[in-house]
Amino acid sequence: MNCIICDNGLNNQIFKIKELQLGLGDTFDYQLCGECGSMQLLNRPADFSRYYLNKDYYSFKLEIKKLKRNFFSTAQAAYILYGKKKLLGSVASIGYNFPEFYRWMINTHVQFTDAILDVGCGNGSLLTRLYKMGFSNLTGIDPFIDQNHELGTIRIYRKEIFDLHQNFDLIMMHHSLEHMFDPVSVLKKASQLLNQEKRLLVRIPIMGNYGWQKYQEYWCGVDAPRHIFIPSEKGMRMLIEASGFILEKLEYDSSDYVIWSSEQYMRGIPLHAANSRMVSKKKSVFSEKEIKNFKKVIAAENRKNNGDTAAFYLRKKP
Repeated sequence: MNCIICDNGLNNQIFKIKELQLGLGDTFDYQLCGECGSMQLLNRPADFSRYYLNKDYYSFKLEIKKLKRNFFSTAQAAYILYGKKKLLGSVASIGYNFPEFYRWMINTHVQFTDAILDVGCGNGSLLTRLYKMGFSNLTGIDPFIDQNHELGTIRIYRKEIFDLHQNFDLIMMHHSLEHMFDPVSVLKKASQLLNQEKRLLVRIPIMGNYGWQKYQEYWCGVDAPRHIFIPSEKGMRMLIEASGFILEKLEYDSSDYVIWSSEQYMRGIPLHAANSRMVSKKKSVFSEKEIKNFKKVIAAENRKNNGDTAAFYLRKKP
């Protein structure tokens, strides 16, 4: 099969990768492109729902919580994001180590009243956090959730991006694009849904860097068969160019999860096993000292632009 990104058909390699996250052990063929270095699934299962079981798949465990804003928290967000509410916001922010999603909002220049779409939102955990910060026009879609949810200004639908027609000021794809069959068409659709010169944030695993170099078929970034493709940085840049976006910023943002989950897979421990670190830190095979070292290692790889996941901040061309 030719590469899903660059259409190359020469010097491609085939790897047999097992499903390791749920511990099912089914084997799939993945092809590594000899030209752009991206990876793609070859033998797609007839029924993907087997691999997205709501009771086991991690993103579906994060349910929408009761929506309640705290004036202290919204003032803090207004100060960190926009320099507003300086008196209370500055006091609220003393010593505050703000979460990663604050940086996403800063880098995308989104405003509290802007229309935001989260593609592949699971059960809406991120959207509830954004609401509590002060954002008020929030939509999420995911084709694998059980049902639609509406809670206040948060709307979550069992849909794909091609089912939508309204416009947005920010579209986010947090580790969801790699689950889709035709990335160019998906990105072009996102461009159609965006208002003029607004932004798309794509966070995605990157092929060929630290994790693949060290763990190969045990690297968590392959995540067979859920990941239809895993682009290299070169491949992702090609997708961006083909879909009509401008790359404004690129940040490697891998966490220690990349290392400990891949190490678990090498030891035959699925992500949902009783002794997985995700399930129980007490029963985990890793000490806190080891985890601390994993964090140092992956932070260093991020600084070298050799991390396993990256955030691409894209702007719609005028």
